[in-house]
Amino acid sequence: LINLSDTNTQSLLSSASDVLRSISSQAVAASILERLQMLNPTIASQFYAKAEAIAGLPLRMLTTPAPATAPEVDSFLVVSYCWHYPGWPLAEAATPIAEGWEVSRPMVDAVMSLRESKKEGVWLDKLCIDQSSDQDKMSHIGAMDVVYRSARRMVILLEDVQLTPAEEAAGLAYAKFYEDMGKGITGLEGAARSKFFNEYFPSREKAARDAGQGQVLEAGHAFTMKLLGARWYSRAWCAHEARITPHKKINNPLFLCFGADGRVLTFEFRVIHYVAMYLSEQEPQVDLTSENALRDALNDPNPKTLRQRWWRIQRLMPDGGDNISAMQHLISILSFGCFMKGDLMSIALNTSGIPLFFMGDAVKEVEDVIWIFSLLVIAAGDIVPLATMGPRLKVPDGHGNETISWMTRPMQGAIDDKMSTPRLDSISAVTKDYVELD
Repeated sequence: LINLSDTNTQSLLSSASDVLRSISSQAVAASILERLQMLNPTIASQFYAKAEAIAGLPLRMLTTPAPATAPEVDSFLVVSYCWHYPGWPLAEAATPIAEGWEVSRPMVDAVMSLRESKKEGVWLDKLCIDQSSDQDKMSHIGAMDVVYRSARRMVILLEDVQLTPAEEAAGLAYAKFYEDMGKGITGLEGAARSKFFNEYFPSREKAARDAGQGQVLEAGHAFTMKLLGARWYSRAWCAHEARITPHKKINNPLFLCFGADGRVLTFEFRVIHYVAMYLSEQEPQVDLTSENALRDALNDPNPKTLRQRWWRIQRLMPDGGDNISAMQHLISILSFGCFMKGDLMSIALNTSGIPLFFMGDAVKEVEDVIWIFSLLVIAAGDIVPLATMGPRLKVPDGHGNETISWMTRPMQGAIDDKMSTPRLDSISAVTKDYVELD
């Protein structure tokens, strides 16, 4: 574990942090903070301009071998994974645990082997953030999106997934289909491209069956169900990391899981996303025409079908478009688990692009996150929180009582674009109890 110089840190993070340091971004942050101060001074005191979190961020990296001189890192991999907790079963192959890492040795070796050179570092939060320093943790939480966006590639460890021989064979076969499809579609345009795309997987499946290899594909559904059933998909910080990381063709986020014999296998995120979508369309159709049925299926904490699990991986894709309401980012991560509820605030800030970071103690429950983030969105000029649909939000006070809020508990799929108003100054105060209008 090495400490990088300020110069090295700036060179690694510059592409993602320069925008936040720009005059326009800092002006946006100042404007939101000023408006927030007017609406609720107590809450405003717990938010800061994101540029402050980036300034002087102590960046540390894992490298091998240990440098004999002043360390210099040219690029880095960033690791997304679930911390180990008692009661969370790891795969049989996830042994032994690498000393100091709290990650299985096979996964550690696989990650280190993915480096392009000895001058490429690895960033893993458990080791690269000083866990004994609250200040270091808060600074890194505020700048976490910058770290992940600056990495050459994100590597995702699914330490609870070990495939059977049949699942492994099917997964590798479908991954090869995807690879070959990418090569074959190059240069095609318009109708020819669409035709090739729509017919490619069915044609490869037919060819496999005609060649007597159809049985290899039979476990494709089980393969995707197992991979999409990993604990990683249920954790809010993992969702955060997936949503802020660039999903490019080159250096696409990479899943690592265990094969039948304990070897570490790799699958690109885009491959699993596409194969799961394709195979989910072969499941029996379920009537989701009613609004409640669709919302219940989207928000099911224990998705039972591949289609539901595909929806979950779809939520991990970065939101496109500049006009998406920040509330949609909050809604997207509320269905994921998070031990520290205040982290949900930081995650929503990072994924939505609001140039602030949170450092306070106002958040005790998920309901606190909802109403405070709603206040923040209003301060940013978006009045979507005033138009959300859902049951009335009940905010616990920590003493067994609840406050009925003006805010609703928004549900997945209920919000999309921002809503602006020329009379934003007509809102003079916002608390968890009420919105005051002039």
